[in-house]
Amino acid sequence: MADAVTIPTKVDVDEFLLGITERRRDEAHRLIALMREISGLEPVMWGPSIIGFGSQHYRYDTGREGDMPILGFSPRKAQLTLYFDGWDHYSELLPRLGKHKLGVSCLYVNKLDDVDGAVLREMLEQCHARGVAASAAASTPAVGAAEAPATDHVAAYLAAVPPESLDKLDELRALASAAIPDGVETISYGIIGYRIGRKRAKAFVSGWRDHVAVYPLPADDALQAELAPYQRGKGTLWFPLDAPLPATSSRARSRPSHVPDGRTTSWCESRSPPRRGR
Repeated sequence: MADAVTIPTKVDVDEFLLGITERRRDEAHRLIALMREISGLEPVMWGPSIIGFGSQHYRYDTGREGDMPILGFSPRKAQLTLYFDGWDHYSELLPRLGKHKLGVSCLYVNKLDDVDGAVLREMLEQCHARGVAASAAASTPAVGAAEAPATDHVAAYLAAVPPESLDKLDELRALASAAIPDGVETISYGIIGYRIGRKRAKAFVSGWRDHVAVYPLPADDALQAELAPYQRGKGTLWFPLDAPLPATSSRARSRPSHVPDGRTTSWCESRSPPRRGR
């Protein structure tokens, strides 16, 4: 991926929808109608596969900044992905939503009929209201104002990842979160990193056009040997998109090796990650 910034495009939404399955197209039209009603705006394509409404600004802790939709979703083949502002605000609504899965800021739904429409509407209305308020506040920044939450940064990165790598990347994120239970997802070196407390990120995952990547190698020598065919450069593992993740990657998750005072795992005994684009 040449650039981690997703921007609105001039691609026609209806033209994009012609390229997906009939069921996903019907679900997309229903979500578009709902988000249009909530936002009062027309849908716009963001990047190759995000349908968004409105715009809000984000800024990474590295100083890099850009824009992302206030409301948005992606009608992926495997599942619908709806983008939210984290989950702290929805603790009373999520138990009533219906069948779903959660990422850091992504709501995954196999079928739109699996969720309660009224609950979903309320969640989207809340998300939109906070996004509009945040955009208004960002237009008149105060001295010493806090940065955007890390979840916003991660959502912006995910919106920019090539859509074909998103499902595999979600698998890696789940493995990393299990291996580093105290870790917080953030954006570091332009990719997703996992940090504990205020320390620098120690483990990293990323999605690309033809692979997903993990840094660093697991500390276990036997696992390193088994994963050697996937090693690229100095300590990075590349997994192709057209094959399942190796079983050894799951075992790496189940073999945490805590380091005194660091509360890190075997994936976290690292230096700085390689530069983007390698």
